[in-house]
Amino acid sequence: MKMFLSKRLCFVILFLLTSFQIHPQEKDFSVRTFIQILNDKNLSDEEREKAVDNLESIKATDKETIAALINCLSDKNPFLVGRAVKALTKIGKPAIENLVSALQNEDESIRWGASIVFSKLGKEASPALPYLIEALKDKNENIRYCSAIALGNLETVSSPAVIEIQKLLFDSDDDVRWAAHFSLNKIEKKALHYPVDLAAKISAVDSLTPVLMKELKVPGVSVSIISDYKLVSSKQFGLANVNEKIPVTSESVFEACSMTKPMFAYVALKLVDEGKLDLDKPLYNYLEEKFICENNYDKLITARMILSHSSGLPNWRKGEEEREGPIPIYFKPGTQFSYSGEGMFYLQRVIEKITGESLNALSRRILFVPLGLTHTSFVWTNEIDSFISAGHDTAGNYLTRSKYTHANSAYTLYTTPEEYAKFLVEIMRPGRNENSSLSEKMKEEMITPQVGVYVREPIDRPGNALGLSVSWGLGWAIDSTASGKIIYHSGANRTGFRCYSQFNPAKGSGIVIMTNGLNGSDLWRRIISNIGDL
Repeated sequence: MKMFLSKRLCFVILFLLTSFQIHPQEKDFSVRTFIQILNDKNLSDEEREKAVDNLESIKATDKETIAALINCLSDKNPFLVGRAVKALTKIGKPAIENLVSALQNEDESIRWGASIVFSKLGKEASPALPYLIEALKDKNENIRYCSAIALGNLETVSSPAVIEIQKLLFDSDDDVRWAAHFSLNKIEKKALHYPVDLAAKISAVDSLTPVLMKELKVPGVSVSIISDYKLVSSKQFGLANVNEKIPVTSESVFEACSMTKPMFAYVALKLVDEGKLDLDKPLYNYLEEKFICENNYDKLITARMILSHSSGLPNWRKGEEEREGPIPIYFKPGTQFSYSGEGMFYLQRVIEKITGESLNALSRRILFVPLGLTHTSFVWTNEIDSFISAGHDTAGNYLTRSKYTHANSAYTLYTTPEEYAKFLVEIMRPGRNENSSLSEKMKEEMITPQVGVYVREPIDRPGNALGLSVSWGLGWAIDSTASGKIIYHSGANRTGFRCYSQFNPAKGSGIVIMTNGLNGSDLWRRIISNIGDL
């Protein structure tokens, strides 16, 4: 009963003080009263939050108020913490000394709250510069994040600050990496550009891959790395087939899965170069097919829409493509991104009609043979059979080897990482390789954004390869990063294969990772999140 009356009395005092104008002579009494209410954890959240608001409204900036507000930063009520942050930010300069102490407090919550305040103070936080630099090393990612932003908002900082912020470009937390990029972009843009230690990155791949294979139960991995338009590293790990204990070699063939699509896009664009296919001419003019749609949407689909995944076609029709089931068009072609393997397969049929050749025969003639891709094929063949790896499930157990006897431009490609790397070099290298290459115009078109992709996040990469946005070119995904475009594609077949490739056309660098286990996506993502760009 006594506690209840005390609470009621405090509430009445709070009501009276906030209902009438507070005169200067009454201010000290008001401050003491509000601090008392604020410090009384037996009172309701609403009463204590209101006390903070009133301390702010009467512009209390004395040491007792600042100490009470900082003490609130460790409260379990996040709304009270937020109000304390707001009040301390408004107090500004008089609170700096206490906030510096708070930034070094043993209580992680208080350090976090102080770093939030500093992130909002702008240049007024200058006296805290050395302490904010030290806070960049805090074990709590939220504190590193806010401290990096606070330093960026100072706009002018010392060289030691730039060095420490630069280290955060490789932080384990992607938000911290973003904050580091934000900060350096404001205070020292040239710090975003630094030489790549290629040997260190190759070493990181070599040491990390076996560890991840063991953890994720991925039997076999093959990795090829490109630098300055040349293959500089090709490493193989583990087994191509756990049943027969066959090791992965440089000749081991993997399913490229959806990395089939970029190679098909190259073939399609070669036909554009030759004047046999128009990127923007509706495909029904070449091959009229029946689709389930309204408003004659089937008359609008073009090769450009197919290659940029904006055709309106599904990823796969119900029952998938083998049974020739009906294919719907879900939206007006050309208006938005929606990933579609079915679209690629439709364009394949168009191209086979135009040329009178099968996809594999056409590709051998204009791509595989000219580039010397002897272990690459859109279909299973006797010639590559002995090199084809087996897929494996999430436990690393053998899955029956695939034999794709019918080409599908969306997923049936067989190849090796080394040969796929040759393909990437072909796209990146300036100029044309005799008569086999695409024109410079088509190469550029291939890696130019065609449609924004708002349903996907950029690939997680450290350093100045921080992803800012995703778009799609012709056959390739494109991450806009802090250091320019990174072009990439991943792949996943349920037969037990996962793979990934990326390249930086401005640097002539890239990487191809192929795995024969269903957990391979986690493996390549963790490798890329470690090394970023090359």
